[in-house]
Amino acid sequence: MSDEVMQDEGIETPTKLADRVAIDRKIAAGRDLSGADMSGAELAGMKFAGIKMPQADLSGADLPGGIFAGADMEGVNLNGADLTGAKLMGVSMAKALLRKARMTAARIMGVSLEQADLSGADLSDAKLMGVNMEGVIARDANLTAAKVAGTNLSRADFTGAQLTGTTFKRVEVTGADFTDADTTGARSAKVDWAQAKVPPAKLPEPLPEVPAWLPGAIAGVAVVLLIVGLRRRRRS
Repeated sequence: MSDEVMQDEGIETPTKLADRVAIDRKIAAGRDLSGADMSGAELAGMKFAGIKMPQADLSGADLPGGIFAGADMEGVNLNGADLTGAKLMGVSMAKALLRKARMTAARIMGVSLEQADLSGADLSDAKLMGVNMEGVIARDANLTAAKVAGTNLSRADFTGAQLTGTTFKRVEVTGADFTDADTTGARSAKVDWAQAKVPPAKLPEPLPEVPAWLPGAIAGVAVVLLIVGLRRRRRS
């Protein structure tokens, strides 16, 4: 019988990786955690960079402050996992399971969450930038005070979602369903809510437009301050 796999009548069952040491050993052996069972593991602050881990089971795992970068996590099971303050960057998480996952204050950037299940997940105070959430199921998800920018929510289901104080900037909502979503205090810019399958009953308040001249003015001031600083250094 293999150390990695137990066989029962031709069916392979992944060996349980119960702690950080076992997982580090597995990663060192080939950076491949495909289908690994890490459910319920205590992995606070652990870094998963460039790891292959499709279909891995991290349900109920303790991962606050964890870092996931450039990892293949398609179909990963993170149901009920604690991802508080986690950073997810350049990760493929299509069809991932994140039901009731705790993702408060998580930073999610350049991630593919296409057709993922985020039902009941807590993303309050999270930042989502450049995320593909097409076809996501986010029924009853909590995005209170979250910031969503440059993100694709096409055909996403936010039925009953908590969007209180959420900020939306340059977000695609074509075909999305916001039935019974609470958008009290939410704000948006560059979002065509009319394209949604079911727009929010109360549309988010528009964010104030940034004057077209302001970015240039800020850049000009920065250049002037840099020049002044360099001159003072030369004199001293």
